[in-house]
Amino acid sequence: MNIAIIGGGFTGLTAAYELLKHGHEVTLFEKELYLGGLAHGFKQKNWNWHLEGAYHHLFTNDHAIINLIKELGLEGKLIIKRPITASYINGHIYELDSPMNLLTFPLLSPVDKMRTAGLLAFLKLNPFWQPLENITAEHFFQTIGGEQAWNILWEPLMQGKFGALSETVAASWLWARIKKRTPSLCYIEGGFQTVVTALGKAIKKNHGEILINTSVKSLPVNKFDKFLLTIPTPIAMRLVNLPTSYTKPLLEIPHLHAQTLILETKKPILKDTYWLNMNDRSFPFLAVVAHTNFMDKKHYAGHHLTYFGNYLPPGHPYLSMNKNQLLKVFLPFIQHLNPSFHLSDLYICHLFIGYFAQPVHQLHYSKRAPTIKTPISNVYVANLDSIYPWDRGTNYAVELGQKAAKKILSSKGS
Repeated sequence: MNIAIIGGGFTGLTAAYELLKHGHEVTLFEKELYLGGLAHGFKQKNWNWHLEGAYHHLFTNDHAIINLIKELGLEGKLIIKRPITASYINGHIYELDSPMNLLTFPLLSPVDKMRTAGLLAFLKLNPFWQPLENITAEHFFQTIGGEQAWNILWEPLMQGKFGALSETVAASWLWARIKKRTPSLCYIEGGFQTVVTALGKAIKKNHGEILINTSVKSLPVNKFDKFLLTIPTPIAMRLVNLPTSYTKPLLEIPHLHAQTLILETKKPILKDTYWLNMNDRSFPFLAVVAHTNFMDKKHYAGHHLTYFGNYLPPGHPYLSMNKNQLLKVFLPFIQHLNPSFHLSDLYICHLFIGYFAQPVHQLHYSKRAPTIKTPISNVYVANLDSIYPWDRGTNYAVELGQKAAKKILSSKGS
């Protein structure tokens, strides 16, 4: 078969890699000048490593991408560490990444601590997510964990991420977030661009064709036998005339855009913490991720790198701001976190937006999410909307690419 893949993120790259191993012809189209999608890394001239525009790490149980990394001969480049995860609540940073931290957390009563511990244990041990699709996260977490814990720990983050949609998010989404998490995290030498580059080389070695800086306005149906669309659903639906019965529920899935402002500074903004959840909703960002509290700053010319991240609905004013305008909004709050920080400590800032990066998993989401096979026999769709109940991430992008390749290979006429 001669197969066209639209989109050069991890799903498209993995699918191309798998299909080529089975002897098929593959052409991958990517509209940007680079591959990697949301995991694409950039590199300053004085850095040794790339850095992702949006913060990235792996959990130690992210088997799909870790096995792919091993298959590509990159196992020796995996780095495993246990960085600090904390929450900013009532003007204080509380480390909340272990049972002992929960036990000593001063803002919950002993009863609420027990209820929260029971809730987390249930979610970790329970393998059945389907019933949780019928319950909102708010109702489930309040019922099991208690209203106080919901108000302090969970609701601010749900509001910060989903805004007006937070009350519609299914408990299955939060189940997946907690079920998946591991105390230790993985990174890869050189950044995720190391894997992107290796996949690109493997594709070309197997005689696949990669066309970067190439937008596809309509599917070239006379040139290819099958098409795999790995781009966001709202864009994919413009390329092919699919039945309304198929497209309508897909186009009703709300999406948020990921935005990160990265500061490259002389001094660290956070002292020891890698990941800081901003439970104080007076702050204009949802998470502060100090990458160089995870990876050594020596790989980035000795500079400290800190992300300020948000998920924003279409039309949000931050999306129309340039990096200096956004920094002006954020600066008083950054200085509240670290009063010693001044603009003179800043080398440069970088701004990235990942459009349609976060599908919102509302009640009964699995009934609306796209299936890989579409009503048109030679057209397939595989993107972040398809990885429910799991949240967005490179591991599931790889797993989805593998599933899409299998689906194409098992289709009639292959």
